[in-house]
Amino acid sequence: MEFQLPDFLTKVQDYRRPQGQRHRLSSLFLISLMAILSKQQSLKGVARFAKSNEEELTKALNLKHGVPKFNTFRSFFETIDTQSLVEHFIAWVESREEKSKENVAQTAPISIFDECIALDGKDVKATVAGGNTNLQNFVSVVSAFGHTSGLVYGMASYENGKSGETESLRGLLEKLGVVDKMITVDALHTKKND
Repeated sequence: MEFQLPDFLTKVQDYRRPQGQRHRLSSLFLISLMAILSKQQSLKGVARFAKSNEEELTKALNLKHGVPKFNTFRSFFETIDTQSLVEHFIAWVESREEKSKENVAQTAPISIFDECIALDGKDVKATVAGGNTNLQNFVSVVSAFGHTSGLVYGMASYENGKSGETESLRGLLEKLGVVDKMITVDALHTKKND
């Protein structure tokens, strides 16, 4: 059975008190995700998105009490178990990766519409350990995405104490097999001797 996004969302631990709950955790996740994909950047924006799409969301998600309000979203974001969320998300991504490996012969690796591929890395704040000491460690993610299409063609992660962004980006480029495309990177990756 294929591991769908709603399946992943139902596996995340719900720490809210059962008493008085009017919305499933998976519904709160899905509405928040849709709002973020619709360029909402605040809790008020997420609540506005839910209210302005109330009829469609109520029907599609079978919401018995209508869409959640601002306070529900605030409580939801305050109580998310980020560790559980990360673990289940990684499991979901890995299941999708296995599925995509089965279909790799059917898909073109890079869209013909993307003449430029952007490579960049970001640190994952929730993974920081060791505080502001020499023992500080965190996970970073590098990604390759098309300037025109906005598609993410690949991602790789690394721990800052064990590897670096440059090595991870080079590995990602080799894995993707990018040919005849312009690559854009941060100045960090432009060394004279490379």
